[in-house]
Amino acid sequence: MSFISYCYAQSPVISFSQMEKVNAPQRQLQAGSNNEIQHIQNEIQRQTDIRMLTKHGFPSQEKHEGTPAFYSAFDEIKSMLNGQKELNLGRAVFLIENAWHNNKYDYNEYAKGIKAGVDFCNWKIEEEKLDKNDNLVKNMMLFRLISDTLEIIDRTTGKPQTHYPIKYNYDDYESKISYDSHFVTTLMQTGVGQCHSMPLYYLVLAEEMGAEAYWSFSPRHSFIKIQDDRGNWHNLELTCKAILSDTHYMNSGYIKAEALQNKIYLEPMDKTNVVAEMLLELARGYYQKYGYDDFYLKCIDTAQQYLDNDLNAKILKSAYQTKLTLTLAYLLQAPKPEIMLKTYPEAYKHYELMLAQYKEIDDMGYEELPIGIYAMWLHHIAKEKEKSEEEKQPSIFIRKNIEYK
Repeated sequence: MSFISYCYAQSPVISFSQMEKVNAPQRQLQAGSNNEIQHIQNEIQRQTDIRMLTKHGFPSQEKHEGTPAFYSAFDEIKSMLNGQKELNLGRAVFLIENAWHNNKYDYNEYAKGIKAGVDFCNWKIEEEKLDKNDNLVKNMMLFRLISDTLEIIDRTTGKPQTHYPIKYNYDDYESKISYDSHFVTTLMQTGVGQCHSMPLYYLVLAEEMGAEAYWSFSPRHSFIKIQDDRGNWHNLELTCKAILSDTHYMNSGYIKAEALQNKIYLEPMDKTNVVAEMLLELARGYYQKYGYDDFYLKCIDTAQQYLDNDLNAKILKSAYQTKLTLTLAYLLQAPKPEIMLKTYPEAYKHYELMLAQYKEIDDMGYEELPIGIYAMWLHHIAKEKEKSEEEKQPSIFIRKNIEYK
């Protein structure tokens, strides 16, 4: 008899349930050992994450499939800002929006769409016998293109051709339903825009047309500034299709004296500043897709080199620092800053940096405008426009048209 057979013969017969009871302590010991190993591995990973985040910030997301589109957009826009390429706002706008769509759009088709809008304006100027070289005439025709229903006689067919005004996107003006709802390319496809895409679309048309116009900010809002022949500034409010003074924006109560002193609101931005702002838009889109990393910061840091008003850059950078600080606090199990200081002083420095960034923003005079107040403001401006039209107050277009007729 073999040894195995002997052992089997000498062993009592037991049931499967009995075998489970016999083996249970061994499995519990093994499970406990596995849990302990897992706990040790998790703790090692946690300590590694804390060190890496403290020293280097959030890790790079460059391995994601769509990131090269953002990198190439950054490189081209940076080359415009540093003088290696000519500043081209229309191209910069296309680059950041096409990066979001992973370079699926065709630039030539986009450029044709822009040219078609400009051609329509030029034909209308000729039809009305206005001075096509006058800057105010150009701007007023662009304003009418976006705000009014315009008709021209097609030179080829002899038939009327109609251009309808851009509608305001009341359903998704914050781009919460669809991130690309504030894109110029979306506006061109749908005929619907809001306070970001409409002014940018205007500026891209103005660039192609050779008209001088400027982008300007107020809390949660942007609009167009132009100058008349006397050097007076006028605000073209495309969302409500009105021409407003600075007082209308200041009546919101959220533009402090410090904000005006630091020129963060109501100031005309030249093309360099507008193109630099496009890098901030690139950072926003990148974050929406891939989160925070060094590329996000690189977009902001580069933009800041060319911005006269870097409020938006500071806000984006503080958002990064806030997320980093809160992530470190979570990993350190530090619900209070004092605990972070005691357990990991190097990580606490990020908390101090976050507070310093908040102070910089506050010192500029920034105050957040609640979304409800912004909605009320839009309604108020629309009512003011209706009142002005009822009273038939003369506009600067009427004065200009009289001069050239």
